[in-house]
Amino acid sequence: MLQLPWDVLAMVCEELERRQDFGTLFNCSLTSKSLVYPALSGLYKIQHESPITNEDNDAEYARVQLLPPQAREDFRNRVKRKWALLWKSIVRSSLGATYLPYALYIKVLDLRNLVELLQDLWFRRIGFEFFFVDDMAKFLIHIDKLPPAKKTRTGGKKTAYTDADQQLILNAVGESITSFVYDSAVKGGFEAALEDIAGDISTVSLSRWAGKLSKLKSMTLWNGSALNSAVATSIASKCFGFNDLSFLYYIPGDDSMDSGDTRLASFFSSLRADSLESFGALDAKQIGPETILSLNHHSASLKSLKLLEMDIQGLKNLNLLKGCDKLHSLELTTARTASYVDLEATENDVFLEVIDWMGKCANLQDIHFALLSGPAILTHVCMASGLRLRSITVTDCSLVNNQNFHKALSHQTSLEKLTLTADPEGAFGDDIEVLVSSICQLKKLKELQLVNTSDFFSSHHITRLASNLLNLETFYFSGYDVGDQIWDAMAGLARLQSIYTFGVTSFTREGILKFIDMLKPSNRGLVLAILSQNPQYVMGEEDKLYIQERLAAKGGEKFEFVLYREEDVSGSDLSD
Repeated sequence: MLQLPWDVLAMVCEELERRQDFGTLFNCSLTSKSLVYPALSGLYKIQHESPITNEDNDAEYARVQLLPPQAREDFRNRVKRKWALLWKSIVRSSLGATYLPYALYIKVLDLRNLVELLQDLWFRRIGFEFFFVDDMAKFLIHIDKLPPAKKTRTGGKKTAYTDADQQLILNAVGESITSFVYDSAVKGGFEAALEDIAGDISTVSLSRWAGKLSKLKSMTLWNGSALNSAVATSIASKCFGFNDLSFLYYIPGDDSMDSGDTRLASFFSSLRADSLESFGALDAKQIGPETILSLNHHSASLKSLKLLEMDIQGLKNLNLLKGCDKLHSLELTTARTASYVDLEATENDVFLEVIDWMGKCANLQDIHFALLSGPAILTHVCMASGLRLRSITVTDCSLVNNQNFHKALSHQTSLEKLTLTADPEGAFGDDIEVLVSSICQLKKLKELQLVNTSDFFSSHHITRLASNLLNLETFYFSGYDVGDQIWDAMAGLARLQSIYTFGVTSFTREGILKFIDMLKPSNRGLVLAILSQNPQYVMGEEDKLYIQERLAAKGGEKFEFVLYREEDVSGSDLSD
């Protein structure tokens, strides 16, 4: 039998790791001693992508839906047991109690996933008892007294630890793993593999852990209040590759004397200058002038900025970002409390400075705005001669009174993705005509989403768009009484992969089948989703099944069909 060299086997495992082929990697670890290390180290490097840690990502769950209820439940419990064993093997390895030091191989420590496991009903009823036993019991010692298990309706028992208990467990697990990784790296003379940490992590823990992880590049936090100057100093002195930060929300702690704006500003200012490349706040209500100004400390490095749910203090100080002109991606949205603020009308100086700043961002490619002044700002930005945008998303605006913005879109002929979600109420024919004519100039578009915006579009408008945008791969639209007239133009889209119709449509069985027959080999994998069909054009189950079979025969992936309403909800005709 031919024995392959170890380096060749390692290359095979690296390729399997790249493909995220968990099953084959695991089988490799069982076949030969020479494959154990490269296979298992590869598995644990990508453990955060494992389908067993999230049933939504596991394709096998779709297949088990056909099983009887008990068999389906048994399958899910087996997967959850594997999930628990995966975490247990990582944690126990940090105690030196496993065959290989798995914790040294992981690149991502995602404590959010461990939280999901601890909160899972199966784990509380069954998994807890085999998880925290023997050497793993040490992770419960910080909990004074675990409440007795509570009986469930099914007669089982559910472990009744609190959120505070859960946080103590997470802190202990994180401390054990990061300490083990650090100590092993020091003794072995190598750098730890861990690059990314995520979860609800306290300020004290964050400062300690960052000081142990020299390769730390990214942090994703639940609460941004964990960030302060001490954490930044620890990162600046130890983590020279750190460049990515995001947090979900900001809730000030009881011990915090500073405002959220001041605290965050001290963090950004204490990092090494021009080290941060990406920052995202999914709830930026605490962000104000101090934080925004401090981001200029990274003006030469910051490429991606996401400030969602901004309050007034953030929105009215966006002009302070003027030094950050190396951006590639910018996403700005407002909270409800700031949704009425019209910068052009009430803060015109800020409005003009924001336009000037964005016009100087020569590398800017992706823009996502959900703010009242978004269309007015983009009217000027789109006409800036030096910008070649790739993607524009504008939501929470009106189709009416935005013709200048729609005309300006036609200047960005480099666009590959356009998403407009606007309220069409009150729109006239010329509003629609200007928008359609402008979009038709964007010949490089691959993805076009016009849900709500196109509520008053007719078959003619959809046909015009399809006839002019020959590179489209994804097309989302609504419209009213859109019918079979669009299929010839749709069939001309050789790269089309997804059609989603959200408006009231009047497609026929024959029209859809004609479209399917015209599909090209390049349309393989097409998804056709008709999600609001006029009930007067209802199709039976046999018709839908036949269409799905014909679509599959042409290489299509899925056909969805949903009626606008039940046929007998009202006696009135839909056309009334």
